[in-house]
This record gives sequence, C-alpha cells and structure tokens, in this order.
Amino acid sequence: MAIAPIRDALLRLDPSGSMLTTTHLSLVKLALDSRSYGAILPVIEKFILYFPGSSSQPKPKYICDMSLSPTQFITPSSGLTQKLKYQEVLEYFLYSGMVYIGLRNWEGALHCLENAVTYPAKEASVSKIMVEAYKKWVLVGLLHEGRLLSLPRSTSSGAAKQYHILAKPYETLAQIFESGTASRLKSEADQGGHIWRADCNTGLVLCVLDAYQKFQIRNLANIYSKISIPEILNQTMSAETGAKLQSPQIAENLVQAMISQGELHATMSSSPGQPSIVTFSVSGPILTEAQMQRELAASTERIHALTKEIKQTDRILTHDKDYIKFVQKQKKNARQGNTGDQGISGADMEWGDTIEDEDIMGNLY
Repeated sequence: MAIAPIRDALLRLDPSGSMLTTTHLSLVKLALDSRSYGAILPVIEKFILYFPGSSSQPKPKYICDMSLSPTQFITPSSGLTQKLKYQEVLEYFLYSGMVYIGLRNWEGALHCLENAVTYPAKEASVSKIMVEAYKKWVLVGLLHEGRLLSLPRSTSSGAAKQYHILAKPYETLAQIFESGTASRLKSEADQGGHIWRADCNTGLVLCVLDAYQKFQIRNLANIYSKISIPEILNQTMSAETGAKLQSPQIAENLVQAMISQGELHATMSSSPGQPSIVTFSVSGPILTEAQMQRELAASTERIHALTKEIKQTDRILTHDKDYIKFVQKQKKNARQGNTGDQGISGADMEWGDTIEDEDIMGNLY
C-alpha cells in the first residue's frame, strides 16, 4: 500500500492536522513497516489537539461549509474516522517517536514520546506502552541534550514513581553517561545487553555509546576557545571501546565530521608541520538573511495556526458539561475553604475520571 496517496488525502481533509484519526495510526504503522520515515513527516509534524468523539461540538448547519473546523465533520458518525481507544492514542505517539528516531531527529522524537509519557493516568497505574515510551525518551534525551532529562511537570507523581522503578537500568545508564567514565558506560551497556534486546532498544543504546565522545568534545567549548587535535585526543574517550582513539588522525576525522554535520559549531585550521587547531564558535551557527527570513515566516505561520486552534479548544473546553461540573466543584471547595491537593496528582484534578477508558479523549475535548 502506497503511503503518499493516503498522506495527501489526510492533509486535504484536515490541512491543520490537528485532529487525530484512525487513519493516522494506520499510516504511521505502514511507515514503520516499510521504513518510509520521511514520507509521513508532513502528517506527524502537526500538533494534535483534538480526538474523535467529542460530545460538546455544535452541530453544523451545513456539512459542506468550507469554514467548518475538522472537529465538526471528522467524526465516527461521518465515517471519516472511528473512535480511538486510549491504547491507540498512545501507540500513535510512540510510533511517531520511532519514526523520528529512524530519521535521527531527536528533538521530534522527544516531543512525540513525551506525549505518551505524560498521558493522563489513574492513580499510580501506567500502561506498558507508556513505559516503553519512557525508556526510549530517556535514551533520546541523552542523544539530544547529553543528560538525563527531568520528567515534564505535567507527569503525575504516581506515573513518575512507576517509571523510575520499571526503567531503572535506563536511568542508571543515563546517569553514567552524564557523569561517569567511558569504560564504565561501555561496561554498563554490555551488562544490560539482554535488557536492551528485549525492549528492542539495542540500536538506540549503540547510538548513545557513539554520542558519548561527541558530547565530551562539544563540552570542551565551555573551557577552551581553541584547542589542538592532540589535546582533544588526550582529554576525551570513546565509549564504544572504553579507550582513547587510536591516533590524532582518527580524532581529526571525527571532529571534521561533527563540524560538517552541524553537530559542532567550530572551525578547524592547520599549518604545515603543526597539529590542527579547533576554534569553537561562541555564537553557534550563523544564518544567512534568507535563512533567517524563512525561519521567521515559518514561526509566524505556526503561531497564527496555533492561535486559531487555541481559541477553538477554549470554546470546546468551556462548553463541556464535565468541565463545567469540575469548575463548579472547585469554586464550592474554595468557598468552603477546602482547597484539597492542587498538585497534578490531586483527586480534584481528574475531573474526567468517571468516563470509560475507550472514550476518555473524546470526553475531555
């Protein structure tokens, strides 16, 4: 089955891409099976704001009205989608993250996996899909920022405890990456080989080992403005071997590759009979005027699109009967001086707890 026709039809139906449908899930699975990662980027790079099955949408007067929001005509009753179970929503975010991983787009992968990690969970329960997403999120965080990332504030305290227990080997690996030695990191990765294989994360762990020395080299910019290749060779080590690189030439090739791929903001110069010198760029990459204009135009377009969707979301939320009951309850508690636990895991926070799992997203929006 070809991806392009399905992708194009989906984007014509909903150019903003803000409504998640069952077709999205089928499409991302197809992309993973065929390894056609780049083909579905126009779909998965959109921000998901709505889920099918909302009961608070006003009925349109004319179904053919071109100004209708996708939430009003992409519904189970129209046949353009089916209701999504919460497992399917989680699968979409996990699989989208895996597509970005296949493209080595660590920032995009972090965003998608975070959507699964922070998914609303009752009490201290987390699904297997959420745990799998967290494990990958930890590894991708190392590849993107070189450290063990803190869980987003929207993560419930109960879920966070479960993550720390169920993904302990991954957090240990991340802590060693951040503050341990290359030999210790290699040893930990080797000892946990059966864990990474069982979780299908061996490839990501190998990427982490490969990235260790690169982050060491990048961190030298915090100490030096200029440094020679022999000094880089002596001050950094490879986690793939647990030892220093074999020669200055290999170190120079590594640095040159990092500069070429945009992983290191620096220049390299050499003189006859002298070792090559790496000069770090303090300001980072310099954009041309044309690149700056494109960046500004793209940012402006995203802001305008999100502003429109935020207004629509606010309207849906404030007309939802369950949310209205929740607000009334909060006001009543405030008048009685009973604020309760206002944290993210507080009992009053879960105003949609009584609904069935398969319909949770439809009733929340």
